[in-house]
Amino acid sequence: MTGADVLPAATAYLDSHVAVITLNRSSTGNRLNPELLSALAALLEQDAAGEETRAILLRSNGPAFCHGMDLGVLRASGWDRSRIEETIDLYCSLLHRIYTFPKPVVAVIRGEVKAGGVGLAAAADYLIGTETASFELAEVFFGVLPANVLPFLQGLRLSPGRARAMILSARKLNAAEALDLGLLDEVHPDDHLEKKTKELFKRLLMFSPSALEATKKLTLRLSGINLPALLKLTKHTLVDLLMNKKTQEGIEAFLEGGLPPWAGRFRPEHPLIVRE
Repeated sequence: MTGADVLPAATAYLDSHVAVITLNRSSTGNRLNPELLSALAALLEQDAAGEETRAILLRSNGPAFCHGMDLGVLRASGWDRSRIEETIDLYCSLLHRIYTFPKPVVAVIRGEVKAGGVGLAAAADYLIGTETASFELAEVFFGVLPANVLPFLQGLRLSPGRARAMILSARKLNAAEALDLGLLDEVHPDDHLEKKTKELFKRLLMFSPSALEATKKLTLRLSGINLPALLKLTKHTLVDLLMNKKTQEGIEAFLEGGLPPWAGRFRPEHPLIVRE
């Protein structure tokens, strides 16, 4: 057990009008389970919603920001549909609350962001990261897709084509690529991150809280995206996939460090690129 594991799943404190929320399950890559999801939701409502709070900082304890949903929780449910839906509802509700929160939410990204962790980061208003940050959506490998990530990614941070390519290729994007695509808003060397993050909050605290809140509401409305309706659709899509026996076999294999049953090998006999 690490020092972080004796802490609550997530903690928060108020510092100069900024609510600092920390994910504390570094030994598991801050994988999202009902305990951590519920803790984050409670901290948003209890510690971040007060009048003294002007902005939110979301960060992680450890070398990774978040490795996504804890698939072991789904397996431990015995693939019970209602229990899986409850966990997914917690995730969707948290991301929706972060994105529609009336105050600016800044996510500090250090290290890897995978699967559902991409959604947690993308739900924030502003992402500032280090050169070690990376983003990866590899769910197709074990038989599902980042369905509930997509409403906060496609159309809000990435074009549909970029989002589709990221998912279908399952390629890890480095910090420079993420900045170019719009997954990150700023990238800095690790030893500059503290200074640059403080500079960002100094600016945010100079602005009108009502203007910031109105900006968040208007940009969502102008996007034409109906998040509740999309999340209902994506949840059912994901749950239906999880109820598939083949998908369950793929996840079981992934959790055991093996290959899913559909994993093939590519051994072409001819060149793929035509050259004169």
